[in-house]
Amino acid sequence: MNHINLPLIEQVSEELIEALGDEFDPEAFWDTLDGETDALDIMDRLIARSQDDAALVEAIKAEVAALAKRMQRIAARVVATRGVMLTVLDATGQKKVERPRATISRRDGSLSVQITDEASVPTQLCKTTVTPDKAAIKKQLTAGETVPGADLVRGPAGVTVRVA
Repeated sequence: MNHINLPLIEQVSEELIEALGDEFDPEAFWDTLDGETDALDIMDRLIARSQDDAALVEAIKAEVAALAKRMQRIAARVVATRGVMLTVLDATGQKKVERPRATISRRDGSLSVQITDEASVPTQLCKTTVTPDKAAIKKQLTAGETVPGADLVRGPAGVTVRVA
């Protein structure tokens, strides 16, 4: 992208706004600015770049989704293959077999806790997580109330691009 001469664009804009005063007409402003600077050409190139990049993002998302599905299929195949190895070990009554590419060993499953009724578990054996309710805090702050430990901050400015 070519260098953007922002000082020139700012200068011409200020002069136009001052000259038009109360009779400011956005269409006349942009027409005149377009004649004196390359601001609108720059915007057109930026719009095209933004649309191209958005299309690339969508294509990448689709590729990531396709690769994620492929990864899940291959991961399932790994689990199934290990299950068959275990079946062969069990069928032969062996706990271990050494092969040129790897040694396969049978191991018992590890112990884990299964919760059958969460409400019956004593509270001293439960974890409690406390997180601020941002929606309620925002409601109070926008109503002018003070909430210790919280401030209302505005995010960065942005643009909206509508296509025809």
